[in-house]
Amino acid sequence: MRRPAKKSSGDQNAPSLDSFLDVVTNLVGILIILIMVVGITARDAIVDAAAGKTESVEPPTLSIPARSATAPVELAPPTPPEPQGPSLEELKGVAQDIASIQNQIMQAQEQAKLAFEERNQLQLFLTSAESTLDQKQSELSDSKQREVMQQRELLQITQQLEQMYDQIESIHQYQPEVKELAHYPTPLAKTVFGQEEHFRLKNGRISYVPMERLVEAMKNDARNHLDRARRDGKAVSRVGPMNGFIMEYTLVNRSYEMDTALGTATRGGVELLNFTLEPESEDVGFPVEEALRPGSRFRDIIASLDPGRTTITVWTYPDSYASFRSVRDDLYEIGFTTAARPLPKDYPIGGSPSGSRSSAQ
Repeated sequence: MRRPAKKSSGDQNAPSLDSFLDVVTNLVGILIILIMVVGITARDAIVDAAAGKTESVEPPTLSIPARSATAPVELAPPTPPEPQGPSLEELKGVAQDIASIQNQIMQAQEQAKLAFEERNQLQLFLTSAESTLDQKQSELSDSKQREVMQQRELLQITQQLEQMYDQIESIHQYQPEVKELAHYPTPLAKTVFGQEEHFRLKNGRISYVPMERLVEAMKNDARNHLDRARRDGKAVSRVGPMNGFIMEYTLVNRSYEMDTALGTATRGGVELLNFTLEPESEDVGFPVEEALRPGSRFRDIIASLDPGRTTITVWTYPDSYASFRSVRDDLYEIGFTTAARPLPKDYPIGGSPSGSRSSAQ
């Protein structure tokens, strides 16, 4: 029988690897147990601190049994407090909450994944539809393309036509404001010859201007200033007041040369340069509404005039153009022809030998 080979001396002295592995395994196990114990203790301490719990540890009591006087007294060792950790039910509740949250997270991720896939499918479908449309349009013949363009133009024209119909309908339903226009039998103005009476219309007030009487007073007063006008070349004088108006006029000495059969002859004399009328007060006259009432001073003056022979001239300022229309309409109903003489603001009533006559309607 063959004997087994003996081990060499070198193999007998080598350390055993199995023993080393056993030692390492035991150390690792001890470390894991220590880590678990420390973790549980720390968790219990955090839970107790959050709940505001304080452990009351009773001091150890001395247990002295009843013995004889000669018997020795033995002290009972203190009983350490039992560690209080979370119950099994609480741990199960926490585990269930964690599992529920994880389940919700997984569901949300699954829904997001499905939505992303659906978006990709829609994008793919849209891209495919656009490609198909471009391909179909490219495959159409020129006549088909022109037909499509004509249909588009026809649609646009139809829309414009509908808009025009709507505008026409709105125009038919529109009812403009009707204004009454006054018609006068003599729309063309004609120069005034004959008797003429004057009124001043300013600031909504109408006043009678005694023009004829002021002119007569000026002629009589001018005889007293002829010598001064010949001597000085010019003379300025005033007459009035009459009915609240004052006339200021200017006389000048002029000479003229004229050809005759005997040669050039010089003639000259004193002439009227111009005249102006100024009211004594801006409040002269009466408001138009009051003047047009029966029994007013304006009505009395108008009643003393002959409508068939007399023309009424109204010197009107810009602030009273609307009032002039009321006066003109009233005079027209009575039968008078009316002449309007517009004046700039703050410009006086005036006249001169070279001035123009009034034009009445």
